[in-house]
Amino acid sequence: MNKKIVFILICSVGIYSIINSVYAQCSDWKQLQVIDSIFTNPFFGISITPEADKLNRPFEYVASVSGGLKIYNNNDAGNPILLSTIPKSNLGNLDVINLYQDSVWLYVCLGNIWDTTEMAGLAIIDVTNPSSPQIMDYYIYPGLTGGSGAVAIQGPYAYLAANKNGLIILDISNKNKIQFKSKLILDQHFPHSKMGSPSLYNARGIALQGHFAYVCFDRGGLRIIDISDANAPIQINQYCFPALIDKATAYNNIIIHNHLAFVSIDYYGIEILDISNPKSIVQLGWWHPNSWAEATNDFNMWSNSAGHANELAYDPDCNIIYIAAGKSDLVAIDVSDPQHPQTCQTYGTPDDDYGTWGLDFYNHKVHIGYIWSPVTPPHSNYTGYKILQTNCSTTNINTPYTNNLSFIYPNPTNSTINFKVNTIFESIPLEIYNQYGQFAISKIPNLIHSNTLQLNVTELHCGLYYFKYGSKMERFIKY
Repeated sequence: MNKKIVFILICSVGIYSIINSVYAQCSDWKQLQVIDSIFTNPFFGISITPEADKLNRPFEYVASVSGGLKIYNNNDAGNPILLSTIPKSNLGNLDVINLYQDSVWLYVCLGNIWDTTEMAGLAIIDVTNPSSPQIMDYYIYPGLTGGSGAVAIQGPYAYLAANKNGLIILDISNKNKIQFKSKLILDQHFPHSKMGSPSLYNARGIALQGHFAYVCFDRGGLRIIDISDANAPIQINQYCFPALIDKATAYNNIIIHNHLAFVSIDYYGIEILDISNPKSIVQLGWWHPNSWAEATNDFNMWSNSAGHANELAYDPDCNIIYIAAGKSDLVAIDVSDPQHPQTCQTYGTPDDDYGTWGLDFYNHKVHIGYIWSPVTPPHSNYTGYKILQTNCSTTNINTPYTNNLSFIYPNPTNSTINFKVNTIFESIPLEIYNQYGQFAISKIPNLIHSNTLQLNVTELHCGLYYFKYGSKMERFIKY
């Protein structure tokens, strides 16, 4: 007997869909409120990047460079307490640069990205009990020096942005034994007519979507890599803002939401890119305050820019991008209209002697890391971290339609199903939930006609399901 998968309607007649639009209200923002902060002696480590505990516990994980990994208890607001430390001597004697938490696992990027003498590595820490974190394993790549800037996790693999070593893929299916899978050294002859120093080409930021990795390659722009075969990653495209070609260029960090990529490009602000087709990247918008430096090859102009866009975070509820903005501390940008990003709020000024590098966003709070850097940008004489409460509000508009906005067929099905909609959002995952509201699968459907999408659902068990599909501004919910 063939199984049947039914997509059921909640109304008795016709098709019923909901368009849900979410708009950020910048004008209603109040001042960002500091709810926690700590500043430390840089002699004991520079608090480059904070990571909020993703299990809703009051803990803060801080990449402290030569100070190793530090874990704080933020339970007493305004008085963070150092709970535990893993020194770099326990991590192959490599500096701790960046962090990513997935469940009880904390992935730690090892190797200083500014000190060319350190190797690149990754550690896995069990933070079930943050007062007694356990090192599961650490791996050091025996290649070029240069450290590692960021890590992304997908399935059994860790994708390490490893500076001069490019992209390193590690098998982390056994947390007690990290194993090398493959690597891809990135070409340094793009995008400039004169390559410049090889030391300027570093894989610093990374984000994944589907079977593609998007790597920020510093002076080398943005690289798009097909990772469908973890044993043999292949670069399929490369991109650079035309205004930066043959100018000082630094692609630092990237955040992806649906078909949009938000990319920090140092003194030149951030770009908003349409990555619907990874082989044809299109710039939609650009954010760059007048007080920040223009495209230049003059070190003094770059160095004295009022801000430098470093790490990013995205608030999907309010369509806000947060930027660790160097001397400008923190900037919140409304990206609900990707072609016209606007500044919502700032915290700190270029003259306050503070500079930021790392950033995290969780539970409507921004966590920013202050880097001690008295000589080079972002100029800063303090190190530590702050937690700020955001004040974004949204307007939600639900509009019902009965005009055949969407149509699904065949229904029921046991293999593939087609979705006919008036608006196509290419390369955006379609989410399917069971009758109890539990998430089942998320896939990017195939566009088979001008307004028809097709999805293979053979992996679903027989039953009743509904789907959700849309852009960051509109969502179609179908029962």
